[in-house]
Amino acid sequence: MSRRIGIFGGSFNPIHIGHLVIAEAAWQEFSLDKVIFVPTGDTPNKDMHHISKYMRYEMVAKAIEGNSRFAISSIERDRTGPSYTVDTIHMFREQFGKEDQLYFICGTDSIADLPNWKYNVELLKCCEFISASRPGNEEEIIRSVSYFGDLGKEKIHFLRSPELNISSTILRKLIAKNKSVKYLVPDAVIQFIHENDLYKDTL
Repeated sequence: MSRRIGIFGGSFNPIHIGHLVIAEAAWQEFSLDKVIFVPTGDTPNKDMHHISKYMRYEMVAKAIEGNSRFAISSIERDRTGPSYTVDTIHMFREQFGKEDQLYFICGTDSIADLPNWKYNVELLKCCEFISASRPGNEEEIIRSVSYFGDLGKEKIHFLRSPELNISSTILRKLIAKNKSVKYLVPDAVIQFIHENDLYKDTL
């Protein structure tokens, strides 16, 4: 029997309730059997604010603990050298088998930038895309889907989920100012951030 597996990639720096709402909505709307969170490794071209890939992995693990539909993978954390999403999808394809359907879950900002990704056409042929909605970049999304023609229309789907205007950038700044992020970040993650004195140099 084939399975429908969601692969939720991101830096999760830190993970917040917006990410969890997206994952929850995705499995319900697309009848996914499992959503696997895949925190990125240390990406040279993106500022991780001195938060290691191991710390980000631990925060995600704490955020999803107790949810049987959610899982976490260290596949990108453990990889060395440049990390491309297409490599991750190929590794999951080997793990799950050809009959299982893979859905890569991401934000609309990623969909807008998809024409600039390396091996983007190969990636679209390997899996479906589920894009969470964020208001303000609708025109960019339309251009991006059109860029891939029929393949884009067939493989890129949009998620009807609550639009929560929460970003990791805003949360990092709040934490740096010693402001409360309760109800925006899971309690276990807040405790981990405080115990490890994270994001103090974000400002």
